[in-house]
Amino acid sequence: MMAKICIKIFIAALGLVVLGCKSPLPIQTVDREEPSLEKIETKVEPKISNPHHSKDQIISYCQKELSELPGQKPDAEVLRAVCNQVELLPNCYSSQSRPIFHFDRLSRDKTAEKRILTLALIHGDEAPSGTVARSWMERLERLDPRNRWRVLPIVNPDGLKNKTRVNVNGVDLNRNFPTEDWTNSALKHWRVEKKADPRKYPGSGPASEPETQCLIKHFKDFNPDFIISIHTPYGVLDFDGPRMSFPKFRPLPWISLGNYPGSLGRYMWVDQEIPVLTIELKGSSGIQQLEQFDR
Repeated sequence: MMAKICIKIFIAALGLVVLGCKSPLPIQTVDREEPSLEKIETKVEPKISNPHHSKDQIISYCQKELSELPGQKPDAEVLRAVCNQVELLPNCYSSQSRPIFHFDRLSRDKTAEKRILTLALIHGDEAPSGTVARSWMERLERLDPRNRWRVLPIVNPDGLKNKTRVNVNGVDLNRNFPTEDWTNSALKHWRVEKKADPRKYPGSGPASEPETQCLIKHFKDFNPDFIISIHTPYGVLDFDGPRMSFPKFRPLPWISLGNYPGSLGRYMWVDQEIPVLTIELKGSSGIQQLEQFDR
């Protein structure tokens, strides 16, 4: 049963990536109910947890950061509607006090919904992943989805600013999650298997970084059934979840690369049995690869 749910959610997710990145031709999906731009309206007031950042400041920050991501420039009206709805969980700020905002889209049927959490730019030098997440948010704004979605388009804003994989403290956030084996294995794995590569430093302790702590708050607050993490540059779909026969998609092969101490896959799937799909785009052609799913 778990495997079937994963496949259904995964196919719906890919539809949204395609829809968000392929313009202007519409593509039919199971979740598609698209109103005109005139029907887009602000539905949710942002929840600002830091008194030093007003609602208007967060909205402006969202618009600025998302509009500067690479690729085709977003529709200004749609982006404004999306950013008017972004929220902050308490203390969800980076090490340098940049807000880590999120966008929620409710489902049309709460009794049958699955909760899908989407993350991008956990590595700050993977800007195209943020472009896909932005497109996802824009498309969700036009849909009446059957599932509930939460999108965090910029998990590592300091790394994005500095164009570095790691955060400003030199920590790889995707090796900083408090997996059950972190204390015994994370630093050893880094030194032995990764030859102390500074780009993959797991931190001084589990969940030592404010960005990681923010994500843990989202896991608890949103309680996802499925997690999608968008990365570059391997050109694959990496799945941490139940054993299953992977669907065959030519543009990006679906495989299982495995997980490691401190990784999102090990923390959420191995420790908590929440499936994680990592979409690994390949260079600047990643969006074009995703478009081929509809061909």
